[in-house]
Amino acid sequence: MALLSLGSSGSEVRSLQEKLAKLGFFSSAPSGSFDAATESAVKSFQTQRPWLLIDGVVGPMTLGEIDDSILDINGKVELEKIANGAASLSMDELKQNKVLSIEIQKRLRALGLYPGGKLIDGDFGSGSQEALKKFCSKLGITISRSFHLDSAIAQKIRDTKQIPSVLTAASTAIKFLISEFQRLVGANDEKLGFLDMGAAQSPFKQYVHQYPQFFEKTKAAGFKTSSPPSLSFISYPNIGKTPVIDTTQLSFLDPDITEACICLGHFEGGNFTSSWLGKNALDPVECLSATKIIPILNVLFQLGDRIPSNPTNVVLKNLGSDARKFELPSVLIDICSYRIDVPHSNALSATLNSFEENREAWIKEQTGNSKQIKFGGKYGIEPTIRVPELRNKSTDTPLLSFQKSAEGGNDISVYDLTRFMSLIGWHLVLSDSQKIPNITQQGLNLAIIAMGTDTARYVDTAISILGLENVVDSPIVISKLGYGNSALIYTAFVQFIDRHDPSSAPKLRSFALTLRAAKNSSTNAEAIRVDSSIALAVTEIIRRIVTEAF
Repeated sequence: MALLSLGSSGSEVRSLQEKLAKLGFFSSAPSGSFDAATESAVKSFQTQRPWLLIDGVVGPMTLGEIDDSILDINGKVELEKIANGAASLSMDELKQNKVLSIEIQKRLRALGLYPGGKLIDGDFGSGSQEALKKFCSKLGITISRSFHLDSAIAQKIRDTKQIPSVLTAASTAIKFLISEFQRLVGANDEKLGFLDMGAAQSPFKQYVHQYPQFFEKTKAAGFKTSSPPSLSFISYPNIGKTPVIDTTQLSFLDPDITEACICLGHFEGGNFTSSWLGKNALDPVECLSATKIIPILNVLFQLGDRIPSNPTNVVLKNLGSDARKFELPSVLIDICSYRIDVPHSNALSATLNSFEENREAWIKEQTGNSKQIKFGGKYGIEPTIRVPELRNKSTDTPLLSFQKSAEGGNDISVYDLTRFMSLIGWHLVLSDSQKIPNITQQGLNLAIIAMGTDTARYVDTAISILGLENVVDSPIVISKLGYGNSALIYTAFVQFIDRHDPSSAPKLRSFALTLRAAKNSSTNAEAIRVDSSIALAVTEIIRRIVTEAF
């Protein structure tokens, strides 16, 4: 397709305007002329999908997201028609209705009966048919060999929020489901099933831009956390202090997970405590691109309250030259999302690292880890800008200037990464002595949105496999992957309101984790193995958290 932008005209623009109007972004009459109002509507939509460039231009990625949103609306309408008795479809007729097929695939995924990702494709083949029949079986619906999607089945598909047996049986089924997904999507080292799924295929993608509001909402609501009785919870450590890490609780992890650290938060009566679990958690190891959260946080720490009310006024540029300029919010998203046609994530991260001279000392000041870490902050390629500065373009004043070039590898511990993720996620509830000094929630919100666009979707997949999609509220999943010849690393902060048990009050689940799976070779099979191992571990951890079964 041709790019649509300010000044474009024709039937494609009219169709775009009609779609934007249906989604609530465009209030004018469709004219076929791409005017300022259309550009504003496109930017508003792009803002709600932060992995897109917010430029007001409609290319294949933006149009794909718009079309996907329209599909959501139309799919619900199609299912409602069947539920209301307007028609009864044979399996062959259902296969011809791509819009309805996608809607049913999404609903079966939400119940833990069908894989997600690119398998939500409207191709209602044998896998989709078996998932639908399994749904009927679990709900006690008798189906004949000449299956028809009638109003009774459609109503059940529409109204069923959870199938409890999916969660209770998950511990024995997880490994097969993950392996089968890798097979079905044709995973390989260049495109792994979970690591490279992408935010655009997340069932929670429409919430990413709302993450800062979700943090405020859950803090204000005062939800109680019900935690596994086998775990000990103590005060969250002050900055620069290392917590006591329980090394006895993670024996359930597959041996493929060579290092792990989990921190669970507990809220009750206005008090916040934490429990730390680990496996080789303090040992420095190469953590690859997962460490990119460190230069992001360090820059936000140094900027403090000097970030203007409009953060796009903070620009990364060549010192003393306007030859290249990048707005800071976009830089952070580019680092985490790996979106195309932008500066390389590795190069941008090395650039940000050059604003801190004493990188290792700064890490230790925050996490308290006394082990000998080695954090050079370089990621294999040269920085985007060799001698950068951060500047407020609205006032033309300098904010940060070049200190030291990034160099060497990134050997830190999975505990360090988990501590940083927890410092982001619990900033609003920590005391001043427990949080990163000088950093503001406004600054952290930039990091939160950026890390919501990470391509690795292990947590999202886990929630779907466990059949919990419809019974979690205000979900937050921020993360950063790391992948290379030596290992796969995944660090994340996760929070959601858990409503899966109708017999009890909703519970807040809030935790940070980092998992590392070492690689033994560079083959496709080895890549798929470590990707599956992380997916399996994340799913089992979440299962244990929601069932309180540690």
